[in-house]
Amino acid sequence: MEYVVYCDESRHDSGAGSGFMAIGSLWAPRHRKPEITKALRRVFRSNDLHAEVKWSKVSAARLEAYQRVVDFFFAEEALRFRVIVVDQAKFDPDRFHGGDRELGFYKFYYELLVQWLEAGNEYLILLDFKQNQSADRYRDLRAVLTRKLKGEAKILDLTVIDSRETPLAQLCDVLTGAVASAWCGDVRAGSAKARLCGNIARHRGTPHMKFASASPAISKFNVFKIEMQ
Repeated sequence: MEYVVYCDESRHDSGAGSGFMAIGSLWAPRHRKPEITKALRRVFRSNDLHAEVKWSKVSAARLEAYQRVVDFFFAEEALRFRVIVVDQAKFDPDRFHGGDRELGFYKFYYELLVQWLEAGNEYLILLDFKQNQSADRYRDLRAVLTRKLKGEAKILDLTVIDSRETPLAQLCDVLTGAVASAWCGDVRAGSAKARLCGNIARHRGTPHMKFASASPAISKFNVFKIEMQ
């Protein structure tokens, strides 16, 4: 089967003092993508979400609309979400990545993706555009993933997109941003963002959002905390 994977990141440029970074991915069967995209656009339109949908735009006035976007994700059985969280205080580029923070960041991207690339499937991996210091980061990420897969699964392409034009990428932004904010502990109790996080946690069946999954196995909403020694 072919899958489209939309990727996004949050808090990745903030440094050690910002708590956790999150790198998220939304997985959809490619043959269902047009149908699901149209349905999500209808949710946006019916809730007056006409500009780009993003975690940073969640507010009291828009809370109900964003709750319906989250509800759409959990109601659509074909969609899956996986996010890794990284404690920035333990992220030591000098020790583990030759002083190259950007290289370390894309190693985390590798860990996000490789666990869910299954034998016999093909994948189109779409990352939100990020200005990299090295022009080869996307090519290198694809190359190391391809070597790891040993031909058992295939990466059709790994490229960047403009999330402003892509509803499923915007959904990934909302979910990734919610995880990052919850793990960083900076959502004010009773705020719209806190209430949206509560809605996600209820859907997950967990007491709160800062709750890691037991394993990286494929599931509806997988949160995997990277443990660095």
